[in-house]
Amino acid sequence: MKVNKKYILMLSDSEGNHAIGLSLGRMKLLLVFLIILLLLLPIGYLLYRTIHHGHSNYQLMGLKKENALLKQTFMSWENRLEMTENSLQDLKKRNQQIRMTAGLTVPDVELGIGGPEHQIQTIYMDSKELNQFELDLTSLESEVDWMKQNTIELDQIITSRIKEIAHFPSIRPIRKGWITSRFGNRTDPFTGVVEDHPGLDIATPPGTEVWATGAGKVKKINKTVIKNKGYGKYIVIDHGYGYETLYAHLSEIFVEKGQRIKRWDLIGLTGNTGRSTAPHIHYGVMVNRKYQDPENFILE
Repeated sequence: MKVNKKYILMLSDSEGNHAIGLSLGRMKLLLVFLIILLLLLPIGYLLYRTIHHGHSNYQLMGLKKENALLKQTFMSWENRLEMTENSLQDLKKRNQQIRMTAGLTVPDVELGIGGPEHQIQTIYMDSKELNQFELDLTSLESEVDWMKQNTIELDQIITSRIKEIAHFPSIRPIRKGWITSRFGNRTDPFTGVVEDHPGLDIATPPGTEVWATGAGKVKKINKTVIKNKGYGKYIVIDHGYGYETLYAHLSEIFVEKGQRIKRWDLIGLTGNTGRSTAPHIHYGVMVNRKYQDPENFILE
């Protein structure tokens, strides 16, 4: 004879004073456990989903923050590249101006750079590549700054040279005439003694126009004439950069001391004043207060 086993479930408080007993058969007990299991499964699933969702949200927040940082970095790079591009274009334009001013050939070179677009959604660059790109960009900016400083210095030198060229005594003081006595040793026409002649004598009819041979400022004029003595009426012009010029034996002087003049300005007329045997102009060039051969300066 088969006996049905009974199982008793006891529920009691912590002190054991009150207890409740429940007598269940084997099938009923299995059914209770099955019901409890079925109740726990959705709870466990919901708990798993909650934990997983929280972790996913945490990862998503981290990715969003990283993405925002990358986007900000790329926008910064884009701005820096745009500024560098503008600097390169400015350097190209200024370089062409300097070359044209100096009479140099202008090369047909297109200066340009490229960079990332901020519209790119996916970035296939790891942190090492990003760091290397940042270093390359910084190095490029340093080179552009160096080129900019170099261009500024070159511009200053060219500008200074152009100004110096304008002051350089590079033309003949009169348009016509013939050289009667050159720079260096010569026989004095009054004494017959060989002596140093610190300039260039150019014979010309009296009243011939005398031009300033370079830009500068009138340093000295002399209108007092002593017959057969000195340079007679003369003008000294300070051209700056150590250059001075002397125009002597004039008949007329059209400038005043301290007056600023330019190359080709009319400053006087030739004559025969002072220690002179015939109408001519004595033209002298001084460099740092030492007389030099004027013919070495005449470029026309």
